[in-house]
Amino acid sequence: MPRSSDIKNDLALLFVILVWGFNFPIIKAVLALMHPHAMNVFRLWAAALALGALHYVYQKRAGEAFFAPLRTHGWRLFGLGLIGYLFYQFCFIVGVDNTTAGSAALIMASAPLWTAVFGHFLRFDTLRPLAWIGLLITFAGAVVIVVGGTKAIDFGDTTFFGNVVMTVAAVFWGAYTVLSKPLTRQLSPVAITFLGLLFALPFLTMLAIPYFDSVEWNRLNGWIWVAIIFSGSLSTGLTVVIWNNSVKNVGPSHTAVYGNLVPFVALFSGAWLLAEPILLAQLAGGVLILGGLFVMRRTRQKVLSG
Repeated sequence: MPRSSDIKNDLALLFVILVWGFNFPIIKAVLALMHPHAMNVFRLWAAALALGALHYVYQKRAGEAFFAPLRTHGWRLFGLGLIGYLFYQFCFIVGVDNTTAGSAALIMASAPLWTAVFGHFLRFDTLRPLAWIGLLITFAGAVVIVVGGTKAIDFGDTTFFGNVVMTVAAVFWGAYTVLSKPLTRQLSPVAITFLGLLFALPFLTMLAIPYFDSVEWNRLNGWIWVAIIFSGSLSTGLTVVIWNNSVKNVGPSHTAVYGNLVPFVALFSGAWLLAEPILLAQLAGGVLILGGLFVMRRTRQKVLSG
């Protein structure tokens, strides 16, 4: 029988995927009114405020100073911040702005494969052959979901740049997921996420300032700011803490495979928020994703029991 901790971890990751899936149409709505770098810095400052509050509570309960982790792991947190927040977030927001939502979701679905590759060669994680099969099944499901809506995909010359940048973003996220594993044994997921973001914020802020003049400030109503706060405090803040905690508990590869559920959630959120049609092929892809997750989960339970 699955352990209660495994069930809690699964439920937490499903919450993460739910938030990330809704984040796609929400970001696209805000990008219609704001330059990508301007939007990115606002949502990441929202993430920093939410994460800073959590970090303060955690450090106070532990009886440690607010910046105590920097004294022992400063350079490693700096490196993770560059990979997971500066480089990844830069590529992600530019990629989403320069390609279709379908292409972006398909390319980001490759992130678990990059995670597994990095984890395998850096010896941070080990997957049995059956787990690799489950990983490939979930990726195939993500492909079917996005390819099922052919009108939403464009790999032509007009979006080639965006597709390339999204591919780089997937590689950075895979690397971040794997490289955060050693630190999870020594620091809290909140500290890893918040302090890493703190290192990236000055660079992202300087990058965004020149584009503030292009923002249509008079058209930014309350719902736009709610969307930015959602995308920041939840999608880029709290959920990354949960993600890092799962990396600590079950390993990077088993955590990363849940990322293939994002296109599935994005499909339904797009239908609800943007009135996009849902096709039979896309539902079939969802079944493949769930099947691959089941294989991955069963493999991990056998490793624990064996």
